[in-house]
Amino acid sequence: MPQDTPTPGPQQSTGAGEHEDGQVAHGGHGTSTAAWVATAGVCLGALIVCISLIFVWVPFIVVGAVVIVLGALAGPVLTRAGYGAESGNREFTGGQRAVR
Repeated sequence: MPQDTPTPGPQQSTGAGEHEDGQVAHGGHGTSTAAWVATAGVCLGALIVCISLIFVWVPFIVVGAVVIVLGALAGPVLTRAGYGAESGNREFTGGQRAVR
């Protein structure tokens, strides 16, 4: 049965941004401490707001909103402090910083 598209061989590349082992490069997507902290902060704040809305706890709704804002601001602050993906000298390695 003929194939519609040829499969790439060991020396062929399937596209731009791809490593030799076939994995696609994501350009630092999700590999920085700044990204992880910002995402965790926003998610935690959203969880606080959601639970607070169920029980109509207005003070906790405000606390959750503040946590969301602080989480969103933490990303750019940590990026400027050198913990962002574009800094090129640190990446997220399960809680430990790896210096390249």
